[in-house]
Amino acid sequence: MRSVLSLLRRRRIGLGFLALGCGFSALFTGSAHAEACGASGNLEPCFDANSLWLPAGRTSFMTLPDTRVNAPGKLGVGLATELLRAPVTFQVSSPDRGGRTVFVVDDAVDSSLFFAVGVPDRLEATATLPARLYQRGAGAGAAASQSAPPIEQSALRDPRLGVAYSLDDALNAPGYGLRLGVELSLPLGDERGMAGERSVVAAPSVTFGWRRHLVAFRASAGARLRRSVEFGDVRLGSEALIALGLGVDVLDPGLLFFSLEGFALPPLGSSRASTANEEITSVMWLPAEWCFAARTSFRRDSAWSLAGSFGTGLPLSSETRSTSTGADTSHFLAVTEPAWRSVLYVRFTPR
Repeated sequence: MRSVLSLLRRRRIGLGFLALGCGFSALFTGSAHAEACGASGNLEPCFDANSLWLPAGRTSFMTLPDTRVNAPGKLGVGLATELLRAPVTFQVSSPDRGGRTVFVVDDAVDSSLFFAVGVPDRLEATATLPARLYQRGAGAGAAASQSAPPIEQSALRDPRLGVAYSLDDALNAPGYGLRLGVELSLPLGDERGMAGERSVVAAPSVTFGWRRHLVAFRASAGARLRRSVEFGDVRLGSEALIALGLGVDVLDPGLLFFSLEGFALPPLGSSRASTANEEITSVMWLPAEWCFAARTSFRRDSAWSLAGSFGTGLPLSSETRSTSTGADTSHFLAVTEPAWRSVLYVRFTPR
């Protein structure tokens, strides 16, 4: 362990920029592995049905990281389980006026292992190992044929590596914090099981934190840069990240913390697929969710914590069609945005 930490101390900056450079290189040149993704008609299942990236490092909230990082040589670990309801659906034509809804991924149970180790100069390295333990659904092929095989029941998701730098000490402002981070999602997951991207995804971010007495506020902004895929009339490409959280300690700090959180992933380009129906004049693909979370450390100075949350998707995505009576706009949940999501995690965060 000491030799590993020593290597990280000597190479931390070089490795961070090397990993980031490799990520952007793979992002724009593509990968041979991703080309093996099997499309069914105009449905490319080369994306992860779960759009939420839970923080791997120190956190009081469920979906947003803290601005502090682990001290040098300190290792934090965590385990999270998520239950998602209908994260991927697709509308196809049928004799019914409203069409037929295909539940490509109907229910899914995901689990993730988190690791975060502190290295010198307020720097932290993180790793997330996610997997889809169980899922059921008709699969992408059901859009073209009702006899198509269902989606695979389990799959490996893309692992993520990251680095984060805390500017809390540099700010020297009690109650305020700032964190810079970048994560790389590696395209090693099962694309046919809608658990992997077709390219590396680079996700730089900045997180601002404020705390006064028992009240805490957190805000993150960033981006996810990826190769795009087309799923029916929708183009899933690079996107921005906006996340907010407001929490309060209802007992002594650490004993019971409630938070209200939300995030959105606005697209950075057109959301209309090149193969979209000519009647569709515009598409806005905007995954967005909110959740209510509760966290406890059982006692004031415990390094262990347990948290749970429940939330729903927000129907902010839209589609405008040209009809005989004029433009008709409908709103719906985006692909990768579940109807509802519950999360349970346990963490060890060194003091």
